[in-house]
Amino acid sequence: MANNFDIPSNNSPTWPSLYWPFNNANYLYQANDIWRFTTIWTLIFFTSIYGFAGLWTWIIFRKYRWSFLIPIGFVIIALLTGFINSVIIGYILAGAYNIGELPMSVWIPFLWGLIQAFLLLIGCSATFTSIL
Repeated sequence: MANNFDIPSNNSPTWPSLYWPFNNANYLYQANDIWRFTTIWTLIFFTSIYGFAGLWTWIIFRKYRWSFLIPIGFVIIALLTGFINSVIIGYILAGAYNIGELPMSVWIPFLWGLIQAFLLLIGCSATFTSIL
């Protein structure tokens, strides 16, 4: 079976490279590019969610002496969990697309970062309601 999967050499788009769907498309071919795009988008979404929660918590507990550490802790947790999740999802996506010899649109890592963020929010709300 012939390999019809032409990978352009050194043709990695710059981040974010999101395009209007009706114009010329940008594609990812290399596993490291797929992982990098997925990681960046996941970290952006996780940091914004955890950052908002950390600021909200800081506003509630602002009268305490060390309350300024709360948003910092939330952001550190966001970076840690976001990085771990994006490594797993990014390399699974890279493996699936490379095995299928398919180019990946730059929108796919964006959407997977968004999916992970929504799953994070769903998990938080389920935990929050069970505690109450």
